[in-house]
Amino acid sequence: NNIMKTTWKIAQAELKSLFSSPIAWLILIIFTFQAGLGMSDKLSDEIRHIALYGRGYNLTGAILAREVGSVFSDMLENLYLYIPLLTMGLMSKEYSSGSIKLLYSSPITNAQIIFGKYASMLVYSAVLMLVLFLFFGAGVIENFDYPRAFTALLGIFFLTCAYAAIGLFMSTLTAYQVVAAVGTLTALALLNYVQNVGQNYDFVRDITYWLSLAGRSKQFLEGMICSEDILYFFIVIGLF
Repeated sequence: NNIMKTTWKIAQAELKSLFSSPIAWLILIIFTFQAGLGMSDKLSDEIRHIALYGRGYNLTGAILAREVGSVFSDMLENLYLYIPLLTMGLMSKEYSSGSIKLLYSSPITNAQIIFGKYASMLVYSAVLMLVLFLFFGAGVIENFDYPRAFTALLGIFFLTCAYAAIGLFMSTLTAYQVVAAVGTLTALALLNYVQNVGQNYDFVRDITYWLSLAGRSKQFLEGMICSEDILYFFIVIGLF
């Protein structure tokens, strides 16, 4: 119990510091604006399609959750741009300010420090998922498919958690926040781009599929919860 309390106190302190800076609020505003803009665009496209061809079908998937051309798939493509700005100072600021010495001299372990910092990112990720939940569109879509929408949201949450773990790892390597942000952005960009490499060869395609983080979430967008993908995310999070 004491270990959990200490970890949560570290997370609370990190969240307080995070929301005291304009970066966290700016990312939240931009993220909300992007989700709202994407939702309005997809709704207008479906309304136009219904006007031309009659009643639509599978509107929850077409608007919100499908592998390509939905609100959630568009958010997935840009998600890696937000996380480095959030994680760049998790440990780097402790090194640069010298406050890491106070943490080391206090009766807490390295594991508690890391888990506390990471827990704060989980809370912020949950806030981002709440924003997407507000744009579900259940009020404008008849017979809204809640299971599929929540499954897609779960996939985005897992991906955000994996990105946060990578960002936290990069932040422990340097005392410079900019270097941590650039390193995280580079790593995430490579992990997103690798799925496009060697697609003409079966062996290479299988390898790049395993290395691609964003590709793992696309199964969730199609409404499928696969234990292999969940295990993969937990392995990546635990590794970093």
